[in-house]
Amino acid sequence: MNRQTHMKMNHMSFPTVDVATEAKFFEEHFGARIEFVDVGTGSALLKHGETDIVLEAKAGAVPWHDDFHFGFEFETKREVEALYAQLKLAGVKLETEVYNRLGRGSRFFGRTPAGVQFEIITREDMESKWDARKK
Repeated sequence: MNRQTHMKMNHMSFPTVDVATEAKFFEEHFGARIEFVDVGTGSALLKHGETDIVLEAKAGAVPWHDDFHFGFEFETKREVEALYAQLKLAGVKLETEVYNRLGRGSRFFGRTPAGVQFEIITREDMESKWDARKK
């Protein structure tokens, strides 16, 4: 049995010292919905489509590797550009402009309030040699 054909992403879990700010960020900018906050731990569960986002409350600063990130994909470059403009206007820390590196699709990188890097991408303008769905 090919496990990959039966698996789907279930959740992402991020430690953070400020669950409320991080949850609000995911809700406002990425369309996640806050399901509940555990009053005992202060951690939160958010839903984004079929994927859970768990924000785990931590007492101390959480170091992130510079290259660690999560990504969201849009259908079109226009949607990527629109979110970039919205985030820029909201004062979100953006690390790049919208660009297409080596024909791999238009994208940009930024950081959540807790410093987790995110990537927003589209495959609309991706060269077929990079598209794993076609291999």
